[in-house]
Amino acid sequence: MKLPITLAIILACAAAITIIWVTNQDFTLDTSTTIIVYVVTALGGLVSAVFVVYGYFVSLSVFKESQKPKLLLNIHNQRAILDSTNENVHQTIIRYANISQNECKGLTLKLTLIGGSESFDIPGLFTPIINIGINDDRCRSFPTFVYFRNNGIPESVIRDLTQYKLRASYSYTIMKEEISSYYDYVWNESRELWDVA
Repeated sequence: MKLPITLAIILACAAAITIIWVTNQDFTLDTSTTIIVYVVTALGGLVSAVFVVYGYFVSLSVFKESQKPKLLLNIHNQRAILDSTNENVHQTIIRYANISQNECKGLTLKLTLIGGSESFDIPGLFTPIINIGINDDRCRSFPTFVYFRNNGIPESVIRDLTQYKLRASYSYTIMKEEISSYYDYVWNESRELWDVA
């Protein structure tokens, strides 16, 4: 609201300077009065236009915000029996949901291990581009260490997982604006689970 008020003050000052200038000239009373009426009328129109345009941009911004889907993305922990070995292993569960009344089109989900200057994308978990409908709630789970080993995460990283963050991130584009966010988790070795970083 500061911008339109500032512009209105600048316009009023310009109008006041013009009126002072007109009154100091050798115009007839009728001419001076006519010019002052024109200046005041123009001032009123310009100030109104400033507030109308500002109101339009505020309305557009509110509309744009109302069209954005509200996404929920988080990591859960679980234990599961591995079919191939009958071993009880840690399971990572990725929950992602659209908790709004707006469909989310063109969503990209990504899971990455980040440590220091290196990062490792965890492949094959999501379709490259996803559409999530209104109030759609989904989960993707995998046996943590088995999946890491089978999908190119180096053994040295898996053994030293506490030095890395697991980053769950999403991005999508709406009305030519890229929206993105991420959430970091750290591996708690003593409890064998992901904690919020």
